[in-house]
Amino acid sequence: MKDLANARAELARLQCRESELVQELMGVRKAVAAQKVVIDELVKARAIQHIERLPNELLAEIFLYIRGDRPNLVSVSRRWRAVIINTPGFWNEIYLDFYSSLPMLLKSHLERSRQTPLTMVLGSYDEEPLDVVIRHADRLRTLRILIPTSQILSRIFCARLPSLQYLTLRIPEDLVNLLPTIRSILYEHPGNDISHMTFPQIIAAESLEELSLKGFTFDWEFPQDNVQFPLLQRLALDINHPIPFLEALVAPKLTSICFTGGYRGEAIPRELTGIWSKLDNVTHITFALSRFKPVDREYLLFSECLCPIFRGIRHADIHVDYVPMLLDLSQTPDGQDPADYWTCLESLTIRSFTFRSLAALERSVSWFTQRRDLGRRKLHFKLMHEDQTDNLVVLNTSHTLYQTLQECCASVDVKTSQFP
Repeated sequence: MKDLANARAELARLQCRESELVQELMGVRKAVAAQKVVIDELVKARAIQHIERLPNELLAEIFLYIRGDRPNLVSVSRRWRAVIINTPGFWNEIYLDFYSSLPMLLKSHLERSRQTPLTMVLGSYDEEPLDVVIRHADRLRTLRILIPTSQILSRIFCARLPSLQYLTLRIPEDLVNLLPTIRSILYEHPGNDISHMTFPQIIAAESLEELSLKGFTFDWEFPQDNVQFPLLQRLALDINHPIPFLEALVAPKLTSICFTGGYRGEAIPRELTGIWSKLDNVTHITFALSRFKPVDREYLLFSECLCPIFRGIRHADIHVDYVPMLLDLSQTPDGQDPADYWTCLESLTIRSFTFRSLAALERSVSWFTQRRDLGRRKLHFKLMHEDQTDNLVVLNTSHTLYQTLQECCASVDVKTSQFP
């Protein structure tokens, strides 16, 4: 009996061990299956490009930087196509010429833009697509009209444009009144005489913050202090006779002004009769050069006459061609540099130096030396050249002119930059 009991006990022990081994085997098999899943996922992850791991929102942000490649992007994959179609920012720039005779495509793109602000560029007149966009006129924030057609202007400005902030406009002689909500306007007149225009006909924007005028303004006349822009902060004048406009301008918040010279052939009146204390709040002045026209001596002489009317200037940014006029003692009867009228000046930037303008650099160094000798405030000086310009002036710490500038200036910065 004892032997039988021992045999049964041994069987029970073996059966128990068998059960434990079976359970352990099942656990191992589950672990093996789970590890295979992990390996499969890792293999798949390696096969997926890094960009495909990005969430749709981040992918859309990246695509917006290369929106010009939209036709190529949508053909890469279904996911990319879906991201682009469902991102309104891809569809809120409307180049209207592209949709000529394609009104249904234009409607589809406007629907995809949802309620985002619109940018529209119009280079020719096609009534059908223009009518489609006009239905969304309340969303127009940026508008560029590149052809001087009265029919287009009357069609657009009959609509309500409550969101319009930026406008590029070539205007014919039969002008229209613009809207009071415009914040930034570039008026560019393509070579036509605008002498018969009154300024309120060009701009009627009391909330204007940024204004740029470009064109020929023969015989432009306004009553003094009659052109009022209570919120205007930045003004750029690329016109051949800016004084009549400045005499009429009232802009108490104006802080930045830019003059661009590129007009030739007629004398610029330099008799300044206005009350210029109204411009004392202007702290930034720029004398720029037209990209397409060299500045003539008449405009250089005119720039000299502008200095006394901007006595609050703290930061000046000038093209190198203006240096002989603005930093030269011989240019004023009282022996004072025109730039010396800027008694609050803190920084001076001079752009586009080359070896051909080395004399201007030497003149600048002499001017800084003179300021030091007279005990005037040391300025922060920045010398900039365009990166595509050959024969650049190279200054290093061992250069005599550089060492003199270091002694006479609060700081000296020499770098490459494109002129704006």
